[in-house]
Amino acid sequence: MGAILAALIPLALSLGRIVIGIVLYAAPLPLRDSPRVRIPLALLALFAIYLGLSFLTMRNVSGRSGLGFSIAQFVTYSLLLIASVGAAHQVWDTTIWTALFCCSAGYTVQNLASGATELVWFLVGGGGPDTGAYSSPERLLVSLACTLAVYLPTFIVVTRPLLRNGLTVARDRSLIAAMALVILGIIGFDLVIKWLTETGVAVAAMVLLRLFHGMFCIFLLVIEFESLVVKYLQGERETLEKVLAEHERQYEQSRETVAAVNARMHDIRHSIARLADNAHVEHGVLREMVHEVSVYDAKVHTGNEALDTALTEKRLMLEHAGVSLSCVADGSSLSFMAPADIYTLFSTMLDSGVSQGATTISLVVREALGTASIHIESNCTALDESLLIRAAEIVRRYGGTFSASRQDGSSHINALFPEQ
Repeated sequence: MGAILAALIPLALSLGRIVIGIVLYAAPLPLRDSPRVRIPLALLALFAIYLGLSFLTMRNVSGRSGLGFSIAQFVTYSLLLIASVGAAHQVWDTTIWTALFCCSAGYTVQNLASGATELVWFLVGGGGPDTGAYSSPERLLVSLACTLAVYLPTFIVVTRPLLRNGLTVARDRSLIAAMALVILGIIGFDLVIKWLTETGVAVAAMVLLRLFHGMFCIFLLVIEFESLVVKYLQGERETLEKVLAEHERQYEQSRETVAAVNARMHDIRHSIARLADNAHVEHGVLREMVHEVSVYDAKVHTGNEALDTALTEKRLMLEHAGVSLSCVADGSSLSFMAPADIYTLFSTMLDSGVSQGATTISLVVREALGTASIHIESNCTALDESLLIRAAEIVRRYGGTFSASRQDGSSHINALFPEQ
């Protein structure tokens, strides 16, 4: 029984380091349904596969040394890496490619810790990997210290930002190349170094090989992570381009609509004026008609066509909804902004108050000392947060600052743009 435990404990500890390494990257991903069942089953399946692979590949290998043992380990860990991808895909609700990334990166972190353990153990006089002290308390202590020395910085530098910002769902098949590099360049190279150490390679050479192996692990981690960031930024750029195109389309459509409505209302006013000469029409009725039409004929003039379009369109809608809009705006101060962004920004900021029950809104746009500012005050105690986020994104795209506050029963929105 003791011999069996002595053989199983190192396998369990080795698998534990691999699993924790994978979790460092996969933690931000959403879990699939029934995680309390899936996680234990995945761990048991991986351990069974690890145990089975170790038995099949090493049953004809004597001892923990020699080329045969290194080849057996290479086959075992390579197949275990592939099995880990399937297990991760069953635990986390993501694509097989993202699971592949997490497992490749996690395996690399584990191998970096393993390589550090081998180096430290050798330098403190513990000997090579073929010594009988492989599972001794001293060896386990060195392994724990090296694991913490690698995993803790990984958590700080990688896992914590991923938990805050999320992990992009990868669909890039080139990640297969990353797995190949892990198998050949990380696992294979590590086993070659162990084999050379057993054959009596010079200490300086072994140290250099271990340092090179560690740098290669770090290099591969950086490349894998950066490739994922690049893919994320490309996706963000494509999404932004689609959003900007839609804003441009909405702006052009609104500009044409406002122009058409104002032209038509202007004609109707002249027609009403001609009716005034008809003695059979009551002048009180005519005055009421002129007042109603003037609402639609009053185009806002700020010196910026995009701002004129946004305010005129919103003024028509707000008038119909019983909301009073007053504005003092120098549209020329926003000439550095794209027309579609101006239209979307003001439409969004005004809607944020109207959607929360505002009945009066005041708007001020001005320029002072080369700085453009926007101030909107609404008589409502809340603003639509999702709309404010959209507005803030546009403001910050131009290097500006955005803030929203509530005080004395009213809501305030402020945007400030530095000198352009």
